[in-house]
Amino acid sequence: MLQFPYAAVNVSDWPFGCFAYFCSMRSFYALLLLLLISLSAQSQRFTGELIGGMAGTQVSGDQLSGFDKGGILTGAGVKMKLGTKSDLGFRILYFQKGSRKPSDLENGDPSYYLLRLNYLEVPILYRNKIYKKFFVEAGPSIGFLVGSSEQDQDGELALRTEFNDLDFSAALGLGYSLSPKADFTFGYYQSLIPVRPHSGNAQYRLNQGQYNSSITFTLTYNLIPRGE
Repeated sequence: MLQFPYAAVNVSDWPFGCFAYFCSMRSFYALLLLLLISLSAQSQRFTGELIGGMAGTQVSGDQLSGFDKGGILTGAGVKMKLGTKSDLGFRILYFQKGSRKPSDLENGDPSYYLLRLNYLEVPILYRNKIYKKFFVEAGPSIGFLVGSSEQDQDGELALRTEFNDLDFSAALGLGYSLSPKADFTFGYYQSLIPVRPHSGNAQYRLNQGQYNSSITFTLTYNLIPRGE
């Protein structure tokens, strides 16, 4: 049953479950965009922004290494100007995370693994200009799990430990202002608490379970040109 946005949808539930889910996402973003345009038009202190980009992700603690799972992140947000060099931003993003191990048939390794975790991500970021067109941003982020699937070379995994509905993360970014209306940002998101326990709830010191780790490359379009 689809219960957007709080209950996760298995992304293998094609076609009707995912079709309804993406229709809900499209309607949600349309309403959000109208709200941002309204805020931007009514106040010079607020401005709306549109965000799109790519991510390389991994799940720490799954005995795999490397940001081998690609994904997209896209959404919108609103920023409040705090001073001549700083602002506070609130965003709502669709963020694809997970983990991936490709098969290596040339070296006799047919094993394959793919984990997809789709989140509705809500970061709150403080941004500060540090030098000319360069800026840094940082803040907390909470992700709401809206879809997941896990499979290996034999297909979908039937018996697996479920993921938590929420992902609490810290977000960091280094950006460059391409123009008064466009920015490019290199970012990093790291879970602060496990998104899933290890099998058998095994724990060792700081290794309490599995954690999402993501590097991101995003372009941001400001609905109102920013003053340089």
